Amino acid sequence: MATTEAAPAQYKQPSRKGKKAWRKNVDVTQVQDGLEEVRDQIIQGGVIAEKASEELFAIDTSGSTEIAKAYNKRNKPLKVDEILAQRSAIPAVGSRKRLAEFSDPRSKKARISHKEFDKLRALAYGGDQVQKDVVRIGDPADHDPWAVEDFKEDPNTSFLDPKFVKREPITLKQAPVSLSKSGKPIPAVRKPDAGKSYNPTVSDWVSLIQREGDKEVEAEKKRLQEAQEEAERMERAIAAAAEAEQESDNNESAWESEWEGFSDADNGALKIKRPERKTPAQRNKIRRRKEAERKAVHDAKVKAKEQQLQQVKKLAKSVKEKEKARAAAVAAVQEADSSSEDGEEVLRRKRFGRHPIPTAPLEVVLADELQDSLRRLKPEGNLLHDRMRNMIVNGKVESRRQIAFHKKAKTTITEKWSYKDWTLD
Repeated sequence: MATTEAAPAQYKQPSRKGKKAWRKNVDVTQVQDGLEEVRDQIIQGGVIAEKASEELFAIDTSGSTEIAKAYNKRNKPLKVDEILAQRSAIPAVGSRKRLAEFSDPRSKKARISHKEFDKLRALAYGGDQVQKDVVRIGDPADHDPWAVEDFKEDPNTSFLDPKFVKREPITLKQAPVSLSKSGKPIPAVRKPDAGKSYNPTVSDWVSLIQREGDKEVEAEKKRLQEAQEEAERMERAIAAAAEAEQESDNNESAWESEWEGFSDADNGALKIKRPERKTPAQRNKIRRRKEAERKAVHDAKVKAKEQQLQQVKKLAKSVKEKEKARAAAVAAVQEADSSSEDGEEVLRRKRFGRHPIPTAPLEVVLADELQDSLRRLKPEGNLLHDRMRNMIVNGKVESRRQIAFHKKAKTTITEKWSYKDWTLD
């Protein structure tokens, strides 16, 4: 009997020269077993690891008959299902009544004659009697008196309100006017800034933080200045009211001091000089003086009007020059905006409606909120709000004020009295 000799090995003693060092007595049984297994697979038809899945596996679509028999034996259907599953070759008896049941003489049921049947059918569907009941007098009607047009044209129905046809507004066919300073429509999805990325570079992020911070500082300065101006205006109003009250008190005291030494007894002693009648020469002199004054006033008004006309012409000329300069500036701004697509959004002062345009949200991520992975990124903002603001800026929708507490319909709660309607048996 032949015996296979294996390479000598020392299993207890590990190598002193590291993991990759080679020694004389090393255990190679695992490698030899693997090689033997590969040789056996080659003898049997090829290495299994190198074969495709179609050569190793097969899909059974029919199934095993033995397993199906065992399953049906274990899960036997109920008797009720077997009875319901049975189908007879003879069709079922119909429940509809047929004419032969009434007219067939061999039928044992009560039947009627053909003449009686025709009479009943004529009564049921009208027959000739329906056409005989229609009475026609004169020519047929050429219009319907109850139609909407004829009914409103009738003078007897003039009390009805005229029918107003709904018409679309003229502005519906016009293109929307953008509220941007350049007049160009703003795209629905703008090119995002590099600093708003989930993993931006340090320079882009710092520039974005600096730019947004400057905007907020300017807005806060403007708010503080307006608050200070309002406070100064209130102080001036309070001081003016106090000064007016003090002046009225002083006037009243001065008026009382002027009338201290007078009494009602001295009124009789005052002598009033009666006006004398003017002579015709004095009246003519006064008339000439008034005419001269009236002419001087008229000449002054004519001269002022001429000066105003000259000034209006100068203003119109200067306005034309300013309009040309402004048009050139707008064209330059539009060219600058077209050259830089990622420019900031600048809106014009004049807006549609009474309510202001909602401010854009502050899209800045702080240093502790920055994430280096999309999995840990938290979604922010609201697509609906962004889309609504974009439509307002593009002039498609008017800005409205949000009503938080709107008026609700008034409801009256009553208690039914049906519980009082009872009788004592």
